[in-house]
Amino acid sequence: MKASWVELNLPILRANLNAARAALSSSSELIAVVKSNAYGHGMLEVAACAWETGVRRFAVAQLGSALRLRRAWPQAQIMILTVADPEDVPALVEQRIVPLIVSERQGEALAREARARGLLLACHAKIDTGMGRLGFAWDTAAPAIARLSRAGGLTFEGVCTHFASAGGPNRAFAQTQADRFRQCLAAAAEAGVRFPFVHMANSGGFLSDPAWDCNGVRLGILMYGYGNAAQGRVRTRPFLQWKASVVQVKCVPKGFPVSYDSTYVTEAPTKIATVNAGYGDGYPRLLSHKGFVLIGGRRCPIAGRVTMNLITVDVGAGSAVEEGAEVVLLGEQGDESIWADELARLCDTISYEIVTGINPALERRTVDSPAA
Repeated sequence: MKASWVELNLPILRANLNAARAALSSSSELIAVVKSNAYGHGMLEVAACAWETGVRRFAVAQLGSALRLRRAWPQAQIMILTVADPEDVPALVEQRIVPLIVSERQGEALAREARARGLLLACHAKIDTGMGRLGFAWDTAAPAIARLSRAGGLTFEGVCTHFASAGGPNRAFAQTQADRFRQCLAAAAEAGVRFPFVHMANSGGFLSDPAWDCNGVRLGILMYGYGNAAQGRVRTRPFLQWKASVVQVKCVPKGFPVSYDSTYVTEAPTKIATVNAGYGDGYPRLLSHKGFVLIGGRRCPIAGRVTMNLITVDVGAGSAVEEGAEVVLLGEQGDESIWADELARLCDTISYEIVTGINPALERRTVDSPAA
């Protein structure tokens, strides 16, 4: 039995990227965030399309992902958004991969390693202005960064912060973060440290306020067609479709129990279609009894529990569905569609978790059909 697969409609991705770039000033660049396998879409496939459209900056979470990108695009500018370790320094310098420095202690460790090897590590400083996750505390960052800059081993090519809630209707805290960030930059300049590349806006920040664009915008979920605000600078569309096949169809009577624990019992004679996808592929088990898939252009409810490799679907007694029929788990078919934000609501989560949860081992197929 073949596995389910993912299709990427590249013209839609190109349109998303071009729309975002058109909204930026000429002094600001797009940084394509392709961490977590490009939010489940396929890192190399997405990066290839972004590079083709003119994107030259990429952000990932781990060194391994950065090295894969570097092998494919020797001239790309690649940044790691999590914490690098001292043992990573030789590879970072040799492969021109830029880490974030998030504290004086971490910076000292990386700098010592760089100095011991006679290297100079290019990096960006990460300032915590209110996210509370990673970074120098905004009000004490400037002197710490100045000390690191004077000590040798590091060269600060950039600086960034991250909004906690820039995409919502209330932007007051995001504005507070932006103000703190600018105060930190001013204090760093007084201490003798100036950063050539400044970036603070993620997707929500980009949609909310052009004043937050700085030298670069880290385009994440918006690039993938989600996170669109009601009032934003651009509108993007999802370009990932997740598809599977019907592997068996059964005619069953009223009162027929389906799947584990017999939690679904048919209320009338019907047909049950078994689909070759399950939670082992990343399809959430939380969609048991409440999710839908598209078969023959119709929404068909999931019948019973989602299992590791299979889903059972009630297609109705009059259905003409046959084995081998295409099933859309995520995407559109005919006039119907199911997107990650809908599945996220059903699972009480966010669209990020739905798309990043798709098994990276599944085949990613690129489609160059025109964007409708």
